[in-house]
Amino acid sequence: MTAPEITFVPLAPEHLELLHGWLQQPHVREFWDDGHRTREQVQSHYFDPARDVLAFVVSLNDRPAGYLQTFRVSTDSEYRQWRSPRGETWGLDLLLGAAADTGQGHGPQIIRASMKLWQRQCSHLGRLLIDPDVRNVRVVRVYQKAGFSGVGGLASAGAVLRILACNP
Repeated sequence: MTAPEITFVPLAPEHLELLHGWLQQPHVREFWDDGHRTREQVQSHYFDPARDVLAFVVSLNDRPAGYLQTFRVSTDSEYRQWRSPRGETWGLDLLLGAAADTGQGHGPQIIRASMKLWQRQCSHLGRLLIDPDVRNVRVVRVYQKAGFSGVGGLASAGAVLRILACNP
């Protein structure tokens, strides 16, 4: 199987319906549960210009397939203990919108592509962090295949998160 072309397009207002639909999918809600958000709530949260997150629609061969958000891990972040001693630390979150795209090997490919993108965007990148729910064993394996390794755990909002890091 040929690897798909992976592109990242900054999240824009025209992506609202797409993102809202993805957030309602059972396979997404299982571990990325934002509640029963209306379109207006999704717009207010994900498209808030004051939000300190860089967000992208991920496409596979020009077909929108997922959502990726990145955020700088600051010194007052709950993730501060896993910050790199050298360079900036950024967190990543990824969802694949269609259940049919899961289990196809796209996850590690997207994560690796996003790591390359972030290395180009952030010349002082020291570390990337990902925080899947420990119950999401499948996605933990995906991140490990992409080069992340476990560095700790964190209880947050009723879940236990496995903190994985990669030093690109």
